[in-house]
Amino acid sequence: MIARKDSSLRETFWKAHVLIPVGAVLVVLGAVLFYLRSPWRGLPYQDSFAVGKTKEWTAYAGNWSVAEGVVKNDSNDRGAKFITGSSYWKNYSVAADVQLLGAGDAGLLIRANDAERGVDSYNGYYAGLRTTDGALVLGRAEHGWIEYPPVKMPVEVVPGKWYHLTLSAFGCSIHASANAVGANNQATVTARDPHCFPSGKVGLRSMVAGGVWRDIRVERLSREDAASFASASSPSKMAVYPTNQGTLPFSSATQPSAPAAETLRLTGPVQPIQSLRLFSTTHPARAIVRGSVILTEPLYIQDSSGGVQVDITNKPSLRVGDEVEVEGDVYPHGLIATVRNATVHPLSGLAPRAPLSVTADQAATGVYHAMLIEVEGTLYDKSPSALEVRDGQQIFRALANSASAAAAFDKLEKNSVIRLRGVCLADADHTQNTVPFALLINSPEDVKVLVGPPWWSTEHLIVLAITMLVLGFAVHLLYSRAEEWRLRAVIDERERLAHEIHDTLAQSFAGIGFQLRAIRNRVSKSSIPVDHTILLEELNRASELVRHSHDEARRSITTLRPDATEAGGLIAALEQIARQMVGRAPVTIETSVEGEVRSIPLRVLDCLFRIGQESIANAVQHGHPGKLRIRAAYSPSAITLMIQDDGSGFVFEPETQPNIDGFGLVGMRRRVESVQGMLEIETALGQGTCVVAKVPLSPNGYRFWRLAYDGEGNHVS
Repeated sequence: MIARKDSSLRETFWKAHVLIPVGAVLVVLGAVLFYLRSPWRGLPYQDSFAVGKTKEWTAYAGNWSVAEGVVKNDSNDRGAKFITGSSYWKNYSVAADVQLLGAGDAGLLIRANDAERGVDSYNGYYAGLRTTDGALVLGRAEHGWIEYPPVKMPVEVVPGKWYHLTLSAFGCSIHASANAVGANNQATVTARDPHCFPSGKVGLRSMVAGGVWRDIRVERLSREDAASFASASSPSKMAVYPTNQGTLPFSSATQPSAPAAETLRLTGPVQPIQSLRLFSTTHPARAIVRGSVILTEPLYIQDSSGGVQVDITNKPSLRVGDEVEVEGDVYPHGLIATVRNATVHPLSGLAPRAPLSVTADQAATGVYHAMLIEVEGTLYDKSPSALEVRDGQQIFRALANSASAAAAFDKLEKNSVIRLRGVCLADADHTQNTVPFALLINSPEDVKVLVGPPWWSTEHLIVLAITMLVLGFAVHLLYSRAEEWRLRAVIDERERLAHEIHDTLAQSFAGIGFQLRAIRNRVSKSSIPVDHTILLEELNRASELVRHSHDEARRSITTLRPDATEAGGLIAALEQIARQMVGRAPVTIETSVEGEVRSIPLRVLDCLFRIGQESIANAVQHGHPGKLRIRAAYSPSAITLMIQDDGSGFVFEPETQPNIDGFGLVGMRRRVESVQGMLEIETALGQGTCVVAKVPLSPNGYRFWRLAYDGEGNHVS
């Protein structure tokens, strides 16, 4: 009995402490997922380059840096990309001012996804300005290149000039427009892609030219805003070109044109950079060197023999990878040298120089000063703009040369194995005489995490220990509360049983004892003749009390074994009780069930059974009915039990009504209130009595979460 009663408690526990929290968590997770996948999350967007913020941007090749409110890629990489935003953005436009640094093209990306390093290694749309044909170009990339017919710009497209570029997408209509900043003339191109990319991020992209971007804005695009191009009557048709944007559909674009070179006035032969350290330290000498640009700000160039820092007097537009010729004064200092008061003459644009892969021990010798190198190590310590890296016994420093590089530093975790690419510097200004060399890092692309920090770090072990303690305490607390609830249920059930026995069997036994004492007293008085008629009447009364007590005991046992009630149904059990009470009396018993019959909690079942039992007993014993109706109505949220008779009825006064047969109406009301139900009684003299008990149920909850077992341990469904 206790095990079956505990199952009702477990049902309540699961519903109150598992189902509701799990449902709430699922609702919260659904809301978070909906928010994260919203096509408008993060819009409108405006760049934060004015404060040097680039954390939300990801670089794919190129040499990206932020200064004075603009982002610049001073590398002539083929297809360098800088991407931000949400992959769920759908209908929107991106606008920015664009300046090319050299020959080639630069522009904007829209609906970009699956980006990688490479010329056309992304899915999305690109619009840009191209110097080779002076055109506004629009195309689709799917790890290959498909270009729409370009539109000639009304003004010349030249490096160093600002242009305003807008790229929009609504549905499968793509629109691009461009004009020189400050000019009213504008070139536009509109295309419709039947198999368009539905959503994606925004980005910046340059092809050989490098570029500078400012005032980047992304805004939602409404149907009205897009009507001018979404309903274009003659959209551009797609033109398919080779799948490498490095080969353009124009013969003049096969090789990017070199920047206009200044007239060279050579005053001597070109010197190897490595030889500059041998110049006189007392009288600066004039020299000419030739090399490729490895860093633009400050300017470092490198040839096959070494590298050198150049302090320039003129300010030409340079990109990483450009070949230049430098003429200036040489200032050697130990194993290093600097060229000052220099004039730079651009020669041509080449691919960026590959870094030399060296170890920290090799870099510590100073041989690679002012050269582009690549070195690996373990992150030892970090600050907002510097890293301390260990490789074996060597510790060196990495210095951020741009805000974007500093942002990349901030994402690194201590004890990670990283690969760094930058200009190696062995002078005291950068090493502070505390490390053998430092690396000047200019772009997030120059920082790669090879292996993350081990999970068994001290911090993680402490967090794990605290988490285990908290979980252990929570499990212990939950178990203690569950045990407390179980014991409370047992105590409540014992109190209920004590109340039942007191109101039924105890009362009957008290009556039997009283009758037996009266008989004993009458028989023991020998002076008074025994009246057999009175003695027989008292024996009959005692026998009736014994029979009544037996009925009460049987009813209590039936209540304590609700499996019989479940097996035959509540109405069937009450019908059986009614027929036993009626016996041979001419009383018609009618039963009915409405709604879908389903299992109900044992506590509710017990309550309804006892209320129905007492109502039937009251009707038979006091109402003398000719017809007795027993009806149960099941609904998704409640069960209603009605016991109705056409007997004599009575005057119902809830406040003063005495108990009937040891239980009474007050006890019935107390029972139904214990399961949060309601009891209604309609009666009047000569009009019969109707008792209605209504108890709320959770919709279908007990069908799936019921934990009831029979005596052999079989599950009761």
